[in-house]
Amino acid sequence: MRIFLTCLFTLSCLFSFAQSPWVAEKGKGFAQIGYTTIGPYSDLFQNDGNSYSLSREVTDQTIQVFTEYGIGNNNSLIASIPIKLLKTGQSTISNPAINEGSFTTLGNIQLAVRHNFINKGFVLSSQLLTEIPTAGYDEGTGLRGGLDALSFIPTVSIGKGLSNLYGFLSAGVAIRSNDYSSDFRVSGEFGYKVIKRVYMIAGLDVVEKFENGSALESTQQLQTGLSLNNQSFFAYGIKGLIGITEHIGVSGAFYGAGSGHLVAKSPSINFGVYYKW
Repeated sequence: MRIFLTCLFTLSCLFSFAQSPWVAEKGKGFAQIGYTTIGPYSDLFQNDGNSYSLSREVTDQTIQVFTEYGIGNNNSLIASIPIKLLKTGQSTISNPAINEGSFTTLGNIQLAVRHNFINKGFVLSSQLLTEIPTAGYDEGTGLRGGLDALSFIPTVSIGKGLSNLYGFLSAGVAIRSNDYSSDFRVSGEFGYKVIKRVYMIAGLDVVEKFENGSALESTQQLQTGLSLNNQSFFAYGIKGLIGITEHIGVSGAFYGAGSGHLVAKSPSINFGVYYKW
């Protein structure tokens, strides 16, 4: 059972800040380098069911370094550093509002503390994440690497692990500066150990905007769909983990959006290589 609990911690770290309730033991941790690609896409979801068409195809790629480390009793420190590889490509209309080109920039760095309150029969934890506005912006192409806002995102999560199964649910609120809207978010995962060190995972993520911010983007940025105010989505996906050894493994995920507002009509494909100690 202890080995399975260690796997739960690993699984909870695999895909950015999946809000699991499991924390690293003191002195132990996890590190991953991941790659995510979205697009090329030329349409955004709108909450009225229609599409918002862009004047050029856009490709959004991210290389992300993620780490979690256990400190004290029932606490983890977490950090994520994304590098965004962005591109505008083929035009979809005559005289597009943005230029064709590419832009590489740091994304929004994320720092968090996670604390476990209960670990008896089920696990209950909370997390406070801070997202720093470190992303760059290229006016000519409208490409931006992240929100131009400082964000504080508290969440609460509850989960349970059995012999070959685990599941969790989390809920939280994102509070942002610079007149960007707050949002409410819910996520969940259900995982099953297929064979030794091989897991299949189903995931769900929902972000619903509050529309309480007045931040406005430039005409150029509206033509990329990247890091806009009042974005929301309903996304679901499947993930996989293969442990090559007890310490090294690979992961992959495919996520699609069922609906949303001002987000790309394109799935995300994710790969990662991790090390745990």
